Amino acid sequence: MTTYRELGENDLDAYYHVLHEGYQTDKKYPISFSAITATKEQEREWLAKNPTYGLFEGHVLVSAVSLRMPWGPNPGPEGVPHIGQVVTAPEHMHKGYASKLINLVLEEVLKKQLKVPFVTLGTATSHPWLRRMYEKLGFRAFREVQLPGKQHRTVYLRKDLI
Repeated sequence: MTTYRELGENDLDAYYHVLHEGYQTDKKYPISFSAITATKEQEREWLAKNPTYGLFEGHVLVSAVSLRMPWGPNPGPEGVPHIGQVVTAPEHMHKGYASKLINLVLEEVLKKQLKVPFVTLGTATSHPWLRRMYEKLGFRAFREVQLPGKQHRTVYLRKDLI
């Protein structure tokens, strides 16, 4: 059975495992996502400050997505919630779990609960397939930037929710 819920402190071990293993697959690209080198303590703080949702198959966490809130420590570019740290455990990649979780968070959290007009996310322009995945979910690019300290250029995408 597939379920989703907000993650908390008790989920740290499972979350960190999925995050760490999932982001290791990006090491082969010219990308410097912060999650690639994040420590468990950094991710404990991340979970405490950013609403993060997990998709479970049975009791196994298979995918996660976070929301960087405009009032939080790491807001996105447009003053609305910003999707971040999208990850799927390597053994579950390319099965649609991240897309399913993003759609659940868009509909249930952002649209129904928070009633935001749109949401943003960012990804590396050099990643071979992430931008296409987000575009298939209805996101559209609106800006490219070179963020300080990043090896890659970032493309920001947005999706209207109303």
